[in-house]
Amino acid sequence: MPLISSQQFQRAKRLLFMSPLALGDFLYLKTFLGKIKAEYPHIELDIWQDDNRNNSQSWRLLRSQTIEQWIQAEADFTRSYGCCDSPARQRQQINRAQKLNYDLIIIQGGNRGRQYSALAREISPDAFIATYKGSSRYYGLLDKWDFRHSDKTCQLNKKALPENYHVTDRYYQIIQAISGISLAHSEFMPVLKLPQSSESRATDWLTKAFSDPARQGPVIFLNHLSTDKKRDWQPGKLFELIAKMGQKNPDSRFIINIIKEHQNEISRAIQSTPELQPFQVATFTAESHFFDLPSLIAQADLVITVETAIMHFAAATGRPLIAMMRQKKPYWAPPASKTTKVVYTSKKKDHISDIGVDNIIGAINTMQTALNQPPAIVSPVLGDIPSLKRA
Repeated sequence: MPLISSQQFQRAKRLLFMSPLALGDFLYLKTFLGKIKAEYPHIELDIWQDDNRNNSQSWRLLRSQTIEQWIQAEADFTRSYGCCDSPARQRQQINRAQKLNYDLIIIQGGNRGRQYSALAREISPDAFIATYKGSSRYYGLLDKWDFRHSDKTCQLNKKALPENYHVTDRYYQIIQAISGISLAHSEFMPVLKLPQSSESRATDWLTKAFSDPARQGPVIFLNHLSTDKKRDWQPGKLFELIAKMGQKNPDSRFIINIIKEHQNEISRAIQSTPELQPFQVATFTAESHFFDLPSLIAQADLVITVETAIMHFAAATGRPLIAMMRQKKPYWAPPASKTTKVVYTSKKKDHISDIGVDNIIGAINTMQTALNQPPAIVSPVLGDIPSLKRA
């Protein structure tokens, strides 16, 4: 039996889902939350993504604003509560949520589950609160105390997951245990629907960034920085990769995705690197709207990235992808296919910076071989990679 019965859903007017969402989290969770909305369309489904940090880290607040824009564009959700930069701002947000008297609250808080449990009860004293506990302290001895504000709880049953499971398998098990939804495995993977306006902006951006009509080669979307330094790839290796790829196909159009605070630094480095001067290299920062990023990714002939969100957007828009990952949490890896290759670090303790340029060159050659293309001798001819039908 699910933690929340169908009768409770039928009686409820509002449901609050609480989770410290990253972009990849929401991409995959929204499929299962959307199923709840489809079965109970009368419910207002809201998202609380504030992570209780209450600091002014720019990347954290920008990511939150991005997800809020995304939520606003999704028809299944009514409203959202983003990350706050101070306790005072969070208090204002709590007060706003309290006025809505949520009937049901679902918590998928990971290690913050017990914090969310207390916060949920503060937001709605009369709500039925169902919580996924995540990891427990002291072998679960404190669970009764830690989750005293929740009405019911559940934990992940890893033994019930398939071998080499994907993160969607985890999320489905959790949401199914709480809500009772049922989906075929083929329905787990999301499809990212891009607004026409964002697709048009992406096309215009490409035209302005690469204006030479005689050099309209393949678009290579590159992302070498993450929110964790252990997952960053050095700019020197990125530039070496661009130079090797450019030597083989001089008309390639290279896009380096970067957050605004690093854009000037990377732009100066590009201009001062002699090996890059013969090639078309531009930097991109999504500033106008969330969908500008996946819309530009959807225009790429190849995506090479260290950031999980970029990996998931490439997979969701059907673009050829080479992902660099550490040997941790392999369930976050994009699903394997002929056009998706994951390059892992050699050892679990290694960082992404330990991955060499030749490893990436080899991955592209492997992808070409899988697509029945003639393998490159030294480095890949990216123009040989066939463009897939864009989602």
